[in-house]
Amino acid sequence: MKKILLMITMVLGISVLAQAQNKDRQKHNPQQRAQHVSVMLQKKLNLSADQTAKVNTILLAQATQMDSLKANKAGDKKANREAFKTQLQKTDGQLAAVFTAEQNKTYSAFKAQMKEKFKGGRGKSMAHNRRGDMKNPAQRADHMTGMLQKKLNLDAAQSAKVKAIFVARATQVDSLKAKNPGDRKANHAAFKALRQDTDKQLQAVLTADQQKAYADLKAKMKEHHKAKRDSLNAPKAG
Repeated sequence: MKKILLMITMVLGISVLAQAQNKDRQKHNPQQRAQHVSVMLQKKLNLSADQTAKVNTILLAQATQMDSLKANKAGDKKANREAFKTQLQKTDGQLAAVFTAEQNKTYSAFKAQMKEKFKGGRGKSMAHNRRGDMKNPAQRADHMTGMLQKKLNLDAAQSAKVKAIFVARATQVDSLKAKNPGDRKANHAAFKALRQDTDKQLQAVLTADQQKAYADLKAKMKEHHKAKRDSLNAPKAG
């Protein structure tokens, strides 16, 4: 059932589920995706052979257009988002013309059900992230120290000093969040200053080689977060 839901999203481009099927989308071409969803809708809506053929044509055209838009990575993101939105609306309009009134009602209910299913899954994920945020400063410092100990081959004395630095930083981060809840601008400047201060303290603990390895690690992490942000900000469509 999970695979079927992912395939539906790939072709119909239901934006709320787009991110959930990014990996699976790469394994199927437009024809395969259109065929999978056409068969699924045939069963769900009890489509006739003629309706199924028309639905497949509509979904194939959309899937092909979606892939074309995604390939245009150098294009304007805002323009691409608008193009995706227009394509989704066009597809829904075309499908509505093929379905009977009863089938349109069932189709709308089905999309709403999928949207709720996704929202529920996203809620669980966010709740999990919030639980992660609830770790106390000492636990977060332990995690970071353990990672750097392995990455930079820290000795016991260095690890103890690094942990103390991270505990102090984590404690101050929590204090800033409590002091200015929701004030991103105020927190941004404070967090930036705190990160700079932490880096300065770490530099005093690390050797020259470790400092170089630490700088490389931060650069890789920065690229990773940038790629993640770009992925989240990309047009959310099938």
